[in-house]
Amino acid sequence: MPEPELLVEFDQPQEVFLPGNPISGRVILMTTENYKARAVHLKLDGRAHTNWHEYETERHTDGNGNTENRQKKVDYSATVKYLEIKILIWASFDGSNCLIPGTYAWPFSYRLPSNIPPSFEGKYGYIRYSVTAEVDRPWRFDKTSKRCITVSPMLDLNFIPNAMTPLQDQASENLGCCCFKKGYLSVKLDVPKTGFVPGETVPINLHIVNKSSVNVTMVTATIIQRCTFMAYRNGTAFNFTEISGVTRGEVKLNSNTVITQTQPLTVEPGNSHNLALELRLPSVTPTINQFSPVITVEYYVDVSYLPPSYYQPNPTLPTPSPIGNGVAPPPDYPSSPNSPPYPEVSYPVKIDGVVQPSAPPPSYQDSMYGTDGTHIHTEEHKKPFVPKYPVFHNLPVYNPSAPPQE
Repeated sequence: MPEPELLVEFDQPQEVFLPGNPISGRVILMTTENYKARAVHLKLDGRAHTNWHEYETERHTDGNGNTENRQKKVDYSATVKYLEIKILIWASFDGSNCLIPGTYAWPFSYRLPSNIPPSFEGKYGYIRYSVTAEVDRPWRFDKTSKRCITVSPMLDLNFIPNAMTPLQDQASENLGCCCFKKGYLSVKLDVPKTGFVPGETVPINLHIVNKSSVNVTMVTATIIQRCTFMAYRNGTAFNFTEISGVTRGEVKLNSNTVITQTQPLTVEPGNSHNLALELRLPSVTPTINQFSPVITVEYYVDVSYLPPSYYQPNPTLPTPSPIGNGVAPPPDYPSSPNSPPYPEVSYPVKIDGVVQPSAPPPSYQDSMYGTDGTHIHTEEHKKPFVPKYPVFHNLPVYNPSAPPQE
């Protein structure tokens, strides 16, 4: 007997859904024979999960009084449940427990909660959402079909505090070793705003003052994704509604390079130099700093410089730079006709008294980290799930504070 085919199809072909919006589609079952079944359910699951292990040294004494040190593996984990829904979409009410040959399509629709974080795959944890169709079969193993989906909020940067505030920082480093005389290098960093979206160019304006005795020959600017994972010894799980009483657990940090640019240059002793670098953001998760007690994701601008006889990059200028999946576009923003359809979203904002038009629809692209994002609890014989994030196109560079070209 050929095995029936069980599928989950979505009305949104990109399989990207917004918090507060419905997930809709249909469960399809195709069978060429009478098929024993009691019921068909739809399960929706959403959870954040962190996991790692560490080793501790224990003193062990045997029956003869001999002692030795042994390594003990200790697991740390945490699970926050956002969705755990089971919906009955068909049942054998006549008691026959049988589906006759044919193709069946059962529609479904469920509105997601508005207070859930975006999908994310990281080294020590993930935030995942899935939809599973399950056929309850009498005296047999149940048949299931599972689909992972991406949840990605449209964060309107117009309503994020300080998103349009310029970002500035400055650092001076005293130099001195056997290779060259003492002196210092000073680097001033200026970014015209702190809120950006994937697809947008981040302009980084630098003013370098060289008061050392050697040339500055290289400057590197990097955008870093900094992830914080929290877990508990021997593990714990709780619903998102219960987080108010949760105590702080152990923390793991992980940083990933989003994009980097290196610029060779020559700044001679006693001279200064202005430099503008541009880094275009790829497909990455928006900043995660709410609705997620065990995983946070933030972005930082990092600048380093290199004298020729100084083999380690100088201390950097770490500066927080939030990234959100929303946009405050400038006037006369060009449209992108090749972008796939997306629910209408309008985010007007006033800048210097001018009302800004809404952004055109984004396209959806796989996370830049691909299947290397995580290998935690991935299903056997299947590739790890890769979330999709909205990427905006043809955004002009917003850089009113660009230094004059030298």
